[in-house]
Amino acid sequence: MNNPRSGKKIRTEAANVTSPPVSFGFETREGEEKLNMLRIKASIFFSVFVAMLSLMLISPIMPPLIRELGLTESHSGWIISLGSVSMAIMAPVWGRWSDTRGRKPIILAGFIGMGASCLLFALTLYSGLSGWIGGGLLVALLIVTRSMIGLFIPAVLSSAQAYIGDVTEGRERTAGMALISAANGMGLVFGPAIAGAFTGIGLLWPLYFGTALSFAAFAAALLLIPPAKPIVREKPPKVNPFRSGLRVYLLAGFATMTAIIGIQVVGGFYFQDMLHLSGQETARMLSVGLMLAGIAMLLVQVAQVNWMKLQPKAMMLAGSLFILLGMLVFLYSGSTAFYYFAFFLFGIGAGLSMPGFMAAASLSVSKEQQGGVAGLVASVQGVTAIVTPIVATTLYQAGRSLPFWLIIALTAAVAPVLLSVKGKASAKSAAEERLSRS
Repeated sequence: MNNPRSGKKIRTEAANVTSPPVSFGFETREGEEKLNMLRIKASIFFSVFVAMLSLMLISPIMPPLIRELGLTESHSGWIISLGSVSMAIMAPVWGRWSDTRGRKPIILAGFIGMGASCLLFALTLYSGLSGWIGGGLLVALLIVTRSMIGLFIPAVLSSAQAYIGDVTEGRERTAGMALISAANGMGLVFGPAIAGAFTGIGLLWPLYFGTALSFAAFAAALLLIPPAKPIVREKPPKVNPFRSGLRVYLLAGFATMTAIIGIQVVGGFYFQDMLHLSGQETARMLSVGLMLAGIAMLLVQVAQVNWMKLQPKAMMLAGSLFILLGMLVFLYSGSTAFYYFAFFLFGIGAGLSMPGFMAAASLSVSKEQQGGVAGLVASVQGVTAIVTPIVATTLYQAGRSLPFWLIIALTAAVAPVLLSVKGKASAKSAAEERLSRS
């Protein structure tokens, strides 16, 4: 397809985006392109923000809910882990479907599925709290409904990341991935805060809000995300997760997500046991801690986009250092203030590491494989969500500090592995930039 104004061949999905014409009599082609790009980034930011916020509404309420249902920490781990199997399996599938069917339809399907599954999860918990169901049946239904949430979340996350990969190149892609990470950070900020506020009414109210929010996000995405043609018409080329230059970044992502999910899973139990808190006090404290981590992530993204402009590898190395510092403060402090400080340090680390491995993975593949690699990144998140809750809760029952030492060990192992990589993603990025100019 040719651009009727420039005569140049259109190469990316961004160029196929159709926006309603706006005429004030003084617009330029460059101004229209900037306006269109702003619309794309704003709508993708909002989609990721809502998806992450909806997910984070669950984290602060799970530990007290599990104990009010008469279940154990291990039950919590199994529910979250087995409920994430569908996320690991479906993430690459959603990514490839977004390549052939377009990013917007997959995002819309994701929000519809998230709303329905979140409602079923809330109704299952309500039935358990009311004594209508219990025991093995309750656990099984919680796993099934949690699996449905995991089934649809990667539809939004992988398609949004792939969309940013479509419309950016080179250094701009690192900034684009930082934008997605900022949306994650905003979700981390407002999700726990909203959950903490709703727990004053009841522990299930955050889930009711999440259900309504998912359906509202569907309507917003339908109106705001520009319609676009698929990147490829036929079956897209598969991305090998073990290929050189990609597997290292996926492993770094696994370590980062292990730290993030591990804190969410055992943090509530740790606070409750160390500070002798009630269920609602635990939910509120974990909400504040995760909110501080989200604020730190957001501040890091602003600094990265406007001032630091670090390369992906440097972001991952610096992020690992801050995660390590946060874990050590968790282990060697016994006051609420220091726990909150640890969350803030942890947020800085996560805010650097997440966009770092996402950008590095995206830059290591071609345009036609953006959906595939975004699906792999989401799949890594799903696999981590399967393994980490079981391992973390099992270790926690053996010793409160063991999950934190596991995170320290994995994070410390990232640095030497990354240092052995000689900038393959950067080299590929430079090659793509040269091709785009030719």
